[in-house]
Amino acid sequence: MKKLTIKSLLVSVVMGVSLNAQAATYDECVADGDSIIKITKEKGSTDAEAYEQKTTVQQCHAELDKIEATYGDKTKGLNPSSVMTPEDRKRWARLFDSIDAKQFRGTAYLMGSYYR
Repeated sequence: MKKLTIKSLLVSVVMGVSLNAQAATYDECVADGDSIIKITKEKGSTDAEAYEQKTTVQQCHAELDKIEATYGDKTKGLNPSSVMTPEDRKRWARLFDSIDAKQFRGTAYLMGSYYR
């Protein structure tokens, strides 16, 4: 019986660490996008492009794929946001906006640089 308890404890620790790592990547992607927009508004697009980002665009796209993967075949031929829960839709849209900012495009970035 002890082995089963130790195994379950080990599995729960591994799951907790992996979930924290996933949340960290999502949070870093969003933080990069927010930082770029903030720098663009305060100092301009040249300084924003010089900002060293913590995550790559590919890592952020992987996070989008993880959110979409939870819905499986429900998204075939549909916009994934049409079948998502409101919480996931908000996270998904926020991540898309951050990816746009990381690539120096998107509404928030362009308005920040134009109205600076």
